[in-house]
Amino acid sequence: MKIAASTLFIYLGLLQHHQQSLHAAAQDAGLDRSPSPSLEMPDNAASSASSFTGSIPSIPLPAPPVSTDPPALNSPAPIDSGSGSSHNNNNNATYGSPQPLEPPASLLEHTDAASRLCPPKYLDPSVINNRAIPTNNWWGNIIAHDSGSKIQPVWSNPYALQVVADLAPFGLAVSYPYRSRVSGGTSGNSGANRYYAHGILREFMFSSSEFASTKPEFRVLDWADQGVTVQLKSGAGKLESDLVSGMVYTTAKYTSLSPKLTSTAAISSVNGKAARSGDVFRGSKFEVSYNSGQTWVVYALSSDGTSDKEISLTVDGGSSLKASGSFNGILRTALAVENSWVPTLDTYRSCIVQGASVSPESDAAYSFNWKTMGNCASGLLHYAMAHHMDSMDASGSGPQKVAGMVTHSTTRGSFQAYATRPSSTLVWKFSETQQVPSDFYPARKVPPSVIQSQRILEHLRTDIVNTDWSIPKGGSYYFNGKAAQKYASLCLMANDAAIVGQDKSLLSQCLAKLRTVMLPFVNNGWANKLQYDRVYRGIVSSEGYKKNDLNADFGNTMYNDHHFHYGYWIHTAAMINLLDPSWSELNKLNTMANLLVRDVANFDDRDKYFPRFRSFDWFRGHSYSHGVTPLADGKDQESSSEDVNFSFGMYMFGKVTNQRDMMNVGKLMTRVNAHAIKTYFLMEDQNQVHPPNFRPNKVTGIFFDNKVDYATWFSAEKYCIHGIQMIPVSAVTEFVRTKQFVQQEWDQVLSREKIVTSQDTGNAWLSLLYLNYAAVNKNKAMGVLQKAKMDDGLTRSWALYMAASFSD
Repeated sequence: MKIAASTLFIYLGLLQHHQQSLHAAAQDAGLDRSPSPSLEMPDNAASSASSFTGSIPSIPLPAPPVSTDPPALNSPAPIDSGSGSSHNNNNNATYGSPQPLEPPASLLEHTDAASRLCPPKYLDPSVINNRAIPTNNWWGNIIAHDSGSKIQPVWSNPYALQVVADLAPFGLAVSYPYRSRVSGGTSGNSGANRYYAHGILREFMFSSSEFASTKPEFRVLDWADQGVTVQLKSGAGKLESDLVSGMVYTTAKYTSLSPKLTSTAAISSVNGKAARSGDVFRGSKFEVSYNSGQTWVVYALSSDGTSDKEISLTVDGGSSLKASGSFNGILRTALAVENSWVPTLDTYRSCIVQGASVSPESDAAYSFNWKTMGNCASGLLHYAMAHHMDSMDASGSGPQKVAGMVTHSTTRGSFQAYATRPSSTLVWKFSETQQVPSDFYPARKVPPSVIQSQRILEHLRTDIVNTDWSIPKGGSYYFNGKAAQKYASLCLMANDAAIVGQDKSLLSQCLAKLRTVMLPFVNNGWANKLQYDRVYRGIVSSEGYKKNDLNADFGNTMYNDHHFHYGYWIHTAAMINLLDPSWSELNKLNTMANLLVRDVANFDDRDKYFPRFRSFDWFRGHSYSHGVTPLADGKDQESSSEDVNFSFGMYMFGKVTNQRDMMNVGKLMTRVNAHAIKTYFLMEDQNQVHPPNFRPNKVTGIFFDNKVDYATWFSAEKYCIHGIQMIPVSAVTEFVRTKQFVQQEWDQVLSREKIVTSQDTGNAWLSLLYLNYAAVNKNKAMGVLQKAKMDDGLTRSWALYMAASFSD
C-alpha cells in the first residue's frame, strides 16, 4: 500500500540523560558517546504542503522454537507443569506461601525521602499512600518525576500516546509513529545505520471545547498489570481513557464535555464526502480522512459502551471536528491502515479493553485475562506481538488471527490483529516451549582430558586460594553484585566432581571466603545501606538520598536497573543455598534475597508492599531498565543478558529454597524472556523485526520504545555494545545465544574488531568476546582465555570451565 504523507520536519533535540552508565569500567567515568538524539515533530508538521510516498512491507514472523528441557538434577521442589501456581481471572490468587509481610525495619530502614528527591506526579489522591506505585512500566513517563510541565509520550504500540497538559490545545493525542521512521548514523557494519527512531506527531487528539478556555487537571486514576486509566478534568467535565498495550482503538469517555477532535493534518473528507469548514456530520460512525493520507475511524457509543449513540460534529477550521454541545458517552478511534479493515473495526467497535491481569499458570504457561466494558458478544479485537504468535493458543476457543490486519510498532516489528471468538472467554493463553536449563551447572560435563590440558583445576585453585577477594562496603550494588556471583561461581566449580574429584577441601576454602564477603549483604552492613521506600514501595540504595543525586549508583535510588543489580545477589544466594545449606547466616541471607525478589518481580497478588512485576513486562516479554524520571524516547533496556540473569536466578533461588511458586514463576519468566531476547534483541540473519538497514549490527544496543540505538550508555566501542549483551556467562547463556547467532555475530562484526584482530589480551572485554565465541570454536577460544585479562565479573577458571562445556 502506498501512503502519501506530509513532509516531515524533524527536529533533532538532545536526549535526556537521566540514566547514567550501567556498566562503566569505573563508576565516575564520563560518557564516551551520547546515544543518538530523540526525534520530535513540531505540531504543524503534518499540515505542510509537501508529501512523500513510502510502502509498508509485510513482515513475516519467525517460526516458533520447538525443544524440550534437558534432564534436571534432583530438585527439592518438583515442578507441576500441569498447573503450578495460578491466578484466577480476577487477579486475586492466593498462594501456599504465608501472607507477605512488611519489610522489617530492623533490617531495612523505612524512608519517605523519595517524596523529597523524586516524587511521582499526577497521581490521584485516592491512590497516594494506598498502593505500591509502578516505577518501570511502559507508561511511566506520564507520572515521571520532572520539574517541567510537559508530559513525555508513551508507546502502547502500534500507537504513540501523549497527554497534552502543558500548552493548548489540551487533550490526549494519538499517532501512528511507524510512518515517521527515520534512520541515521553509520555503524560501520556492512553499511548499517547506527539508529532508527520515530517522530512525534499529534495525528489525532481527543479534546473538548471547554479545554480551550480552562486548562484541565490531569490525573492517573488506576492501573493494572497491562494498562493505566487517565483523566483530564475541567470543572464537572471529565475525559477518561484506558491506555493498554496492543490496543486497536483509543477510547475516550466524555462526561459533561463538548468533544473536539483535532489533528495537525487537514480533514479531506468525512464518510467519503469532501469536508469544508462549517459542514455538519451526524451519526455514530465517522471515517475521517486527512491530507496526510491517513483515515481514522471514529465511533460514538453510550456511556456504558453497549450501544451506538449519535452525535453531531462540525468541521471547525479545517483540522477539527467539534460537537455542538455537551456529550455524555464514549468516542473511540482506530487507524484504518487499509480501507479493507473498516468492516472488521465496525464489528468489534463496542468491546472496549480497559486492561489485563497476567496469570502465570505453570512454569510453561500463562495467560492475559482482559478486562473490558461494553458489548463484547462479538469478541475483543487486539494486536499481538511476534513472540505472542509463536506461543499463543489459537486453537479451539482461542483467539483467531484476523487475516491481512497487520500493523507496525515502533521498535518491535509487526503487530498482528487477533479477535477472540464470539461469546468466548476474553483470555489469551500461551504455552511457552523455549528451552531453559534446570540447574546451575552447564548441560555437558567437561572431559578429564580438557580439564588437564587447560589446567582448569590449577586455575580454580589460584582463583580461590591465591587471589584476594573483595566486595567494598562503599561500593556499587551493581559492581558488588557482579563480584558476588563471580565468587559464588568458583564455589560451584569446587563442588563439581568432574573438576575436583571427591576432594572437598577447595570447596571449604571457597565457602569460607564467600561467607566473609557476603556478611555485609546479609546484615545490610553497607556504607550506603538498602532502605525500604514507603513512597513507591521498594528497596533502594540510600546513596541517592545521601548525595541528593538521582544518578547515584546508576540511579538505583530512582529504581533504575534493579533487575540487573539485584539479579546478581539473588543468583548468588541461590548458589549458597545449594552449596552451604548449614551456614549459620542462611536464614538472614534468604530473608534479604526474598525481599529483593519481591522488589523486582513480586508475583503475589496479596503483597501490597511492592508493585507487581516492577521490571518485567509480560506483554513485551522483557524488562525495562529505566525508573522514575522521564525519557523522551520512552523506557529502555540495554543488557538483555543481565535481564535473563535475574529471572534465571529467581528460578534457581525458588528451586533450592523449596519455594514452589517462585520457582515456577521464575522459570516461566526465564522462558518468556529468552524467547523475547532472541526475537527482538539478538538479530540473526533471518530477523524480520528490525529494518533491513539496521539488522547487520546483530545486536540492538539501547532498546527504547521509540528508538533502537546501536550504542551503550558508557562507550562507543563495538566490543562494549556486544559484550554488554553477554554478561554474566552462566548455564542459561547458551539457551539465549544460539550457535547460529554467535557464528553470524562473530563473522560479520566481532572478528573484524581491532581487539580481536590484534589479540589485545590487555583489554578485559576480549575475555567476554572469546568466551562467547567458544560456543562455535572452543579450542581457539580457550587458547585466548588462557592469557587474556579477565572482565571484572569473570575469573579465568570459570571462563575456561564454561568454554569447555560447550558442545563441539
